[in-house]
Amino acid sequence: MKWRFLGPKDFEWMVAISKEHHKESDWSEVTYSEDKVTNYVQTAIKDPNYFAIIVEEDDKRIGFMAGRILEYPFSEETFARELDLYVEPKHRKGMAGIFMMKKFIEWATVKKAREVLFEPRLSDGTIKKFDAMATRLGMEHFANAYRRKLV
Repeated sequence: MKWRFLGPKDFEWMVAISKEHHKESDWSEVTYSEDKVTNYVQTAIKDPNYFAIIVEEDDKRIGFMAGRILEYPFSEETFARELDLYVEPKHRKGMAGIFMMKKFIEWATVKKAREVLFEPRLSDGTIKKFDAMATRLGMEHFANAYRRKLV
């Protein structure tokens, strides 16, 4: 398995795969905006506070991960937060997800972040798989999210 930072040549693939990622997410009922994704990908490529990688198997893209460095709202110290983690369905039984998580942790360490936060958005019963990956990486369960749909 190989990885590399997201680059301009990945742009079309990222837009296409983001549509698939959106369709299976908990926010699939929210209108998808290709323009918004275009801006997000361009920012992720250019901004040094963004982490955006592609993982490949046999020279074929099979997943991506994005995250970024942020300051705590109450401090000038930083943390790293995962924004997106996606592996194509036929590759999900492999190691791509944990591989990208490890790369993100390494990057955050180099950037001198105090901690990394992953917020899996999985309501389809696969959260146990994410829990297992997080445990393998020495992570601890930290918080829960709640939401109330208004529309």
